[in-house]
Amino acid sequence: MESKFNELLVSKVSSFLQVYMKQNKLQFLTADQSAELLSKNGLLTNKVGPKPGFLFRQMLRDGRDGYIKLIKGAHQVRPNTKWFIYKK
Repeated sequence: MESKFNELLVSKVSSFLQVYMKQNKLQFLTADQSAELLSKNGLLTNKVGPKPGFLFRQMLRDGRDGYIKLIKGAHQVRPNTKWFIYKK
């Protein structure tokens, strides 16, 4: 399988989220918070798929499955499988 996300977009998303967390002194963001920030800043739409944030979660899943580089700081918490992005 191939991802619809390219390495340049993954790099931009990773950098944006890490810079945002450093500037705002945050230790982590949830997937929903990240998706909303990316949408507000024109990096990734939040309006596609069955629920808000679907594209960002797909990017996270593609990284976890090795189709693309994983978003910097991304971690999936089990057993409920929620995604968090941690400041690195």
